[in-house]
Amino acid sequence: MKTLRYSKGYTLTLKPHLKSVIKSKLLIHMVLLIIMSTTSLIVLNKEYHEQKVRILVNYSTIMQSKLEASLGAFKKFSHYVYQQISHDTQIMELLKQSVASSGPVRDENRKKIYQLLKPSYDLLKEQNFRQLHFHFPNGDSFLRVHKPDKYGDNLFSIRESVRLANTQQKIIEGFEEGRVFNGYRFVYPLTYEQQPLGSVEVSLSIGSVLDLLFDLYPKDDFYFMIDKSTVDTKLFEDMKDNYTPTLLSEHYYFDKAILEQSLSQIKYKELLTNIESYNEELNRLIELNKTFSQVITVSDTDYVASFISFKNFKNQHVAYLITTSQDTAMERLNHTFLIYILLIILACLIYAWNIYSEQIYNKKLVHLSNTDFLTKLSNRKKFTESLTIEFLKYRESCETFSVVLFDIDHFKKINDVLGHDIGDKYLKELSALIASKVRHSDTLARWGGEEFIVLLPNTPEHNALKVAEVLRKLVESHQFSSPGGITISLGVADVNKNDNCIDDVIARADKVLYESKRAGRNRASAWSKSGQ
Repeated sequence: MKTLRYSKGYTLTLKPHLKSVIKSKLLIHMVLLIIMSTTSLIVLNKEYHEQKVRILVNYSTIMQSKLEASLGAFKKFSHYVYQQISHDTQIMELLKQSVASSGPVRDENRKKIYQLLKPSYDLLKEQNFRQLHFHFPNGDSFLRVHKPDKYGDNLFSIRESVRLANTQQKIIEGFEEGRVFNGYRFVYPLTYEQQPLGSVEVSLSIGSVLDLLFDLYPKDDFYFMIDKSTVDTKLFEDMKDNYTPTLLSEHYYFDKAILEQSLSQIKYKELLTNIESYNEELNRLIELNKTFSQVITVSDTDYVASFISFKNFKNQHVAYLITTSQDTAMERLNHTFLIYILLIILACLIYAWNIYSEQIYNKKLVHLSNTDFLTKLSNRKKFTESLTIEFLKYRESCETFSVVLFDIDHFKKINDVLGHDIGDKYLKELSALIASKVRHSDTLARWGGEEFIVLLPNTPEHNALKVAEVLRKLVESHQFSSPGGITISLGVADVNKNDNCIDDVIARADKVLYESKRAGRNRASAWSKSGQ
């Protein structure tokens, strides 16, 4: 023993075993503190990276929204142009003749349509559109108003938008590389007097989209790069000089015209002059061909580069629209996590302890809600849940089960003669006795009053009857602490294909239980042998 003396003169004597308990509790708390602190740090680190991802995803989402809003303005004007063409009977008549004719008629009509549309095309160019292109129903190019000397080539194999517009007779919209230009395309099926005449395409340069983005979002820079294989596969050979390699990735080109057009509006020129310092970091993400955003640092300044994936009409990635801006969100995130790290660890520790305590309390509540107060067996509610699960198993895979329903013979007389306290003792001792003999997989419950029930999974009726007989003999031979002995009567039934619910099984066990009582009590009866 050890005596501790206090300044006010009184003492406290600790017995050795109590001291060990205190040390054990202290050790537990120390271990818990270490574990929770470590866990909190891990969680904090994970949350930091998840928050970083959310911020970068948010950058991408915002950029995607900016792009869609910009394209929406062009879409309205494109639809207007289409409406004007489709309602121009002179143009539609010429197209109809061209579809039905060949050679000189087509050539003459091509020239006429070109002359008719030249003013409209000039207006389109003023609105930053680049192409106006007519195609026949079979995919042959009829008239490129932007390149009238190039026609006759079939586009179905390289222009999915043209193929879909003609074969499905619906409006097709999206980015696509062509044989002359890339662009964001609106392809409209043309029908005149219920006859398909092919399609007309109104498309704009991505440079036009970038110009609008520069005007709407002056704090951002914008670039566009396109997959090399897409360009090399589709473009006319004499048009390939329109592209130049980019240092960001060996698999992409810059469109020269778009790049030169954008350079005069670029604000963060240090990003262009220091590409080598971060291109390796970006290249791995670029090769994934997916939309992403990434923080890059140049000259101690953080920027966010967002790469928006452009897909063609086959849902294949073919290009990136890139935006760069100075980052502020990531800087705030870093400061926040540095300032609050200790407070978060402490909060995590307290919260975890409270959660632990609450879980223990909740487990007790659940246990109490499923347990009969007197006998400590499962109550009727818990048994019903277990029986329902077994019934579902039977319905799904024919896993049989049986129930044994039993009660104490003449229990009312025991209560009336010996008193309810003695009756309760019998109930508790009987419960403990039966519980010691049933399997761990079985469920023993107090069904109500002096009535009990046992669920025997994977047990057919004839085996359940043997179990019932063992239980009956066990009770009959047991020496209870209260005066005299007791006996039980039992009814056994197993599930069958005619049962609609668990009540059907219990009802049969109940009927044969009362058959056991009518036959003199202290016996077990099975449904299959009852003759019912």
